[in-house]
Amino acid sequence: METKTSAIDEFHLLAREMNWKRGSRKYRSGLSKFLESEFAIHFGTDATKLENWQALCLELKIQDPIQSITKCRKALAKVHVNLVDLIDSRRTGKQVKHFASQKALRKYTIETGKIFPKSAAKKDGFLKALLREIF
Repeated sequence: METKTSAIDEFHLLAREMNWKRGSRKYRSGLSKFLESEFAIHFGTDATKLENWQALCLELKIQDPIQSITKCRKALAKVHVNLVDLIDSRRTGKQVKHFASQKALRKYTIETGKIFPKSAAKKDGFLKALLREIF
């Protein structure tokens, strides 16, 4: 499988092309829209379909057969993955890393700077289920 550019690297290319300075309002807004769009491309946007939830659960190695969206949400609440890495797993083919705790996820996220904008994550049902408090 051909390795593709990570989402963050691709966004940095876009930001450079658009002359968005890191930390500026345009940069933050652009990053939020970019990552939200990337997630939608790879995982869909219809959070009312059980099949979409089940596919996400399977991708995140939740093996139990899940028969409702509520049960999927509960299962996903126990999973700690970096949302940017989740997107990149689809882009690059690399398996997404699972963290044993929210604390371990927080440490990794801060160290790598792979922070999915909270405002974008709260809009989407799938993302909201995987959203963890980092700060």
